[in-house]
Amino acid sequence: MLRAGVSEVVGYLLILSITVCIISVIYAGGMPIIEQTRENAAFKSMENAFIAMQKSIEKVAFGQSPSLSFKLNLAKGSVSTKKVAGNITIIENSSHHIDFGSIEYTLGSRKIIYENGAVIEYSPGGSIIISEPPIFFANYTGKPHIFISVINVSGDFSAGGGTTEMLFHQNDPIYIVYNRSLNSVNISIRSSYAEAWSRFLNKSYEDTFGEHPKNAGKNKNFCWLNISKGENGVASDLRLTLVVHNVTVSG
Repeated sequence: MLRAGVSEVVGYLLILSITVCIISVIYAGGMPIIEQTRENAAFKSMENAFIAMQKSIEKVAFGQSPSLSFKLNLAKGSVSTKKVAGNITIIENSSHHIDFGSIEYTLGSRKIIYENGAVIEYSPGGSIIISEPPIFFANYTGKPHIFISVINVSGDFSAGGGTTEMLFHQNDPIYIVYNRSLNSVNISIRSSYAEAWSRFLNKSYEDTFGEHPKNAGKNKNFCWLNISKGENGVASDLRLTLVVHNVTVSG
């Protein structure tokens, strides 16, 4: 009888040990998956938030509203502004060099960035524009026209965790350039996300003029595109509209 009782206790202990081991394995294997799922959901939610924020900034930049407030729900990660994130240089008959700032959301090794009017997604594998900036190429009836709105966001803002509110305030445009007769326009962008900008410029050119640009390139933090009269689908003189907008970001 004593041996039978001991055997029963040992049996219970074995079952309990096996159960604890199984729960431990499930917990160890499942928690990282659950945490990764939460991070992916938070990142996707912030993608949508930044695209909505892009529209609010445009309303302020283009003078549709003198100021707007925007709320971000930071379930995970942090957001901050960068006063000088890069620059864009436009060379036509003269040269225009414009610095621009950015708003960056960081979650681990991934980022969502608002920069020069675009929303960019960055991961260790590279960067891509997920919502395009107000930069357009047109070729109406064989008359190529380049529209470039540079949106410079600046300010000293940072937040992490919970709901945060940002205020966008309008400043006057710096200048407008409108030329009816240009032989060429060179666009160059210096940015940590030059890969995304290069892909956007090349695709915009190809969609408008029907061929891949002949004079374009990039390196780690710099990309450029030259559009010249007489190449590919650019049959006539170029026209350029360039507007620079300043938007201040505060809490």
